[in-house]
Parts: sequence; C-alpha cells; structure tokens
Amino acid sequence: MAALMPAPHAIGVFPHFCQHRMPIALRIREKKLSFTGDDFKIKDAATGAVIFEVDGKAFSLHGRKEFLDAQGTHLFTLRKELFHLHTTFEGRTPDDRTLFTIKSSFSFGTKLTATYTNPTTGQEEKLVLKGDFFDRKAEIFWGEQVVARIDRNFVNAGQLIFDQQSYVLHVAPGVDIALLTAFCVALDEKANESK
Repeated sequence: MAALMPAPHAIGVFPHFCQHRMPIALRIREKKLSFTGDDFKIKDAATGAVIFEVDGKAFSLHGRKEFLDAQGTHLFTLRKELFHLHTTFEGRTPDDRTLFTIKSSFSFGTKLTATYTNPTTGQEEKLVLKGDFFDRKAEIFWGEQVVARIDRNFVNAGQLIFDQQSYVLHVAPGVDIALLTAFCVALDEKANESK
C-alpha cells in the first residue's frame, strides 16, 4: 500500500482538523447497545484518544447525526436528505448552514462525492470515495491524489453479535479528518440501506 502524500494545501471544511503533519489513522466504531444504534466513537488508532463522537438522533426523519469534538463541542450535523434520486447527505452547521454535501452515484461498487467550499482557498472542491463491490475497502480522492483510505473489518465479533461496523480511516497530512469521518458514517448509512 502506497504512503499517503501530504495535501498541497488544507483540504476540507475545518482548517483546525487539517493541521496534522503526519498521516493519521482513526478507528471508527459504532457504540455497543446505543439507544439509536447509530452512535459512533472515533479514536486515534495509535493512542486510543477520543477525537470525535457521533450522536445519532432517535426518531429523526432525516436520520440526523451530530458530530462532536473531544470536548463535546457540536461541529456539524450530518443528515440524510429526502426526495433525492441518489442517496444524499448534508453536513450542516449548528446554525443550519450547509457545509458540504455527500451524494452517491450509480457505479460498480460504491461511489460517494463530497462537494464543499474550501475556506482556505475559497474554491469549490470535490472529494470522491470509491469502494469495492463489498465495501471492504475504499479510497478517497482529491483530483487524482489519494488522500485517505478506509479499511473495514468485514467480520468482527461486534458485527456478528450486534451487527456493528468498524472502520479504520487512514488520512493524509493536511486533510480534514472531520469531513472524512463524515464520509465513513455516510458509507455506513448507505450500506445499511441495502440490508
């Protein structure tokens, strides 16, 4: 597996979460026995430190998930948009402004595209997630550059007993780990739709 090269500038919507200078690996796992079944804990895979928590809202029509940083600050809400031909998620700020959109498209395997305005450059950018047919692995591209990889532990004890997903997200230096975590949760939601 080729090393993830640093991004040419901060890529994403949260400059603060683009500041890592080395590749980082995050473990993303659904919480056991959560009330909604859609709560996640995201930890640094090397240290075990909690980086984000995702709180799935019970009884939400849009399947809302609130993303919180390690201090409990609400960063954004990921919600599924209704009445779209393709599965579409929006990341919205606490004051309900759209930060990014993640949309699926027809392809062999899985393809998700995130569009957003980069606050560092002021330009609209795209990240594209492409996965294999079984979604065991996926890569996220910025143009032609691979900026992240997702490895799913396809069969693990949590999955067998509680039907929970576990992912490891490898992120290149300078790439927004909050936005890429949202990609993983959207991938999980899309996989759940096909069950």
